[in-house]
Amino acid sequence: MNSEPPRRTLPRLLWIALPVLVLVAGVVIAFIVLTSTPSAPKATPRERQARLVTVTPAEAAPTTLDFSANGTVQAADSTTLRPRVSGQIVALTDKLAPGTRFNKSEVLARIDEADYQLALNSARTDLANAKAALRVEQGQQAVAKRELALVGSDVSADERDLALRGPQLEQAQADVEAARTAVEQAQLDLDRTKVRAPFAGIVTERSASIGDVVTTSDSIATLAATDTYWVDVSVPVDQLRFIHAADAERAGTSAQIFYPDGWGADAFLPAEVLRIQPALETSGRMARVLLQVPDPLGDNTPADTRLLIGAYVRAALEARLPADSVLIDSAFVHENNNVWVMSNDNRLDIRSVDILYRDANQTVVSAGLEPGDAVITSELTAPIQGMPIRVDSSTATTPANPDDAGDPGDDEAEAAAMTGKQRPQGLRLSGPPEEITSSPASARPDTRQVAAATTEPNS
Repeated sequence: MNSEPPRRTLPRLLWIALPVLVLVAGVVIAFIVLTSTPSAPKATPRERQARLVTVTPAEAAPTTLDFSANGTVQAADSTTLRPRVSGQIVALTDKLAPGTRFNKSEVLARIDEADYQLALNSARTDLANAKAALRVEQGQQAVAKRELALVGSDVSADERDLALRGPQLEQAQADVEAARTAVEQAQLDLDRTKVRAPFAGIVTERSASIGDVVTTSDSIATLAATDTYWVDVSVPVDQLRFIHAADAERAGTSAQIFYPDGWGADAFLPAEVLRIQPALETSGRMARVLLQVPDPLGDNTPADTRLLIGAYVRAALEARLPADSVLIDSAFVHENNNVWVMSNDNRLDIRSVDILYRDANQTVVSAGLEPGDAVITSELTAPIQGMPIRVDSSTATTPANPDDAGDPGDDEAEAAAMTGKQRPQGLRLSGPPEEITSSPASARPDTRQVAAATTEPNS
């Protein structure tokens, strides 16, 4: 058997082993390269960064709160002055001029009394004649008694009465009474030629002049009593639970009447709720409340706060609130009666509150808030329950380290939103219910700058 020479076997082994060695070397090099390549650090989400907003502490509501209503002034008593007798007007007092005040029973006009004086004289004459006829009849009564005594007592009762002229005496007595009544009527008519004021008041309109011949159906003037004025105001139905009308045991809910156009912003007259009217307004479905203003033109009333009939005024009614109520601006109450509050661990707490009273400026909360709770007054585009917030007393809007902050424009935009959107103040708890102007949040002594958080990943 022929064997292959050693020189030819060696090259063949090399050709077989070389690819294997190259493959192994490639695997080793690839492993070394892969294991020795530095890896980039794993990206981690950045911590939430707070944005600037403002807060204000919730205030304990006072025991009373003034809410406003509008209404028109009217006289509690008014009448058309008419004469009680017919005749020509011969005199009108100067106090019958429109706007002039007068006292009760004061003579305002005079009717020509000549005819009535003559009628009185005639009635007095008739009375004198009737009395004379009665005396004559009484004399005849004495004669009849003597004649009856001569006849005897054997007569019936009817015959006795006729014999004593009983019917004639009764007729004479009746004539006297009729004449006396006629005198009294004539005297009354004469007195009524003086047209007197039925109450103390003021003249609102005069409709007659001297020389006019008037009857009992003609008007001389229109009068309004000045001891009390009424103000008929309209309030929402849900406010009726805060007020009560006057009754025998207590006065009505206190109120104040303001007439800024005539008196200025701060002047007012005291009033009280007299009645809660039984029907709603036809158009607005508002409740109607009648206020009573005592002595609106009296001596104790300043000249610059005298009430005018027909004036459109504002009334501040004093509502009584529960002791545990909280007062905040209505602008801080969001959809579904939610209020944004900063919790003690600097997180957003979206609370649903129970609203006792609310208008365009103020809201009274009966449950869900406590006095001192930090109510967030700034707008948040996407509020989330529990999102962290922070307090930044320096009011800075740009963080010192840019790597730890989100987009600087976020804080700038939020700061602009805080300063650009003013919150209105609530109505005054006392004083005139005038239009309240809004004031910047930074102007409030109890306002602090805080921040709500957002999340932004590293790029």
